[in-house]
Amino acid sequence: MKNARINDVLLALRRFIGVPIPHTRLRMRGFVGEGEGLRLRLEDPERRHVMLTLPTRRPNEAVPIATWWYVGTLRHAAQWAETNGRLSSEGHEAKVLDGETLIADGVIPAASETTTDDSLDYVIGDLLADPAWPNRHSPAPELYQLIGFDLMTEERVRAYLELPYSPRTIGIDLAVVDEETGMPRSTGWWASTKLNAILTPDEPTALAAHLVPDAEDPNCDAVYDLTHWA
Repeated sequence: MKNARINDVLLALRRFIGVPIPHTRLRMRGFVGEGEGLRLRLEDPERRHVMLTLPTRRPNEAVPIATWWYVGTLRHAAQWAETNGRLSSEGHEAKVLDGETLIADGVIPAASETTTDDSLDYVIGDLLADPAWPNRHSPAPELYQLIGFDLMTEERVRAYLELPYSPRTIGIDLAVVDEETGMPRSTGWWASTKLNAILTPDEPTALAAHLVPDAEDPNCDAVYDLTHWA
């Protein structure tokens, strides 16, 4: 695994350094790339800990495992370790959990998992050009600047954008769930690419077609509904 790949995974998992992994008291307290795998150490407030080894490639697959797979994997593995008494006390060597074994036993999924929280985090990170997300589609500062957001419902987030070419603040409603399946949107969806296409000064009617008439929001001058378009 190259250093850049290790950086991508660590950036994706960094949220679990400062806050507990969901449904557990564990935080990520160690992360090392070694050979063709990763080694993570998780610890609770009593300094009980456990080690988790994870692969970078699945058997017989040449393409590296998708970065976002590690986020769902850590959630499942941490909850299982805590629930099943796999934590070692402070001063004792940490038990080691093998990721491939946990996959085979059905503890962690073989495929990437996306929750609604992941989708929301992804959209906001993408619009900010957060380095936690591959920034091949980084936002265009000449078109907009993200200044805030509000999750209006579990399916819809309103992003507040300042438009430098037309001095005003607008609210853009984006879907964080897939319209057809009702499931959280994949973290491979690029909100910024959609906005770059519609926030064009040369074609103001492209955005105007999505105006929500009489929408009242003290945080912006106008609201546009892109939940079905983007």
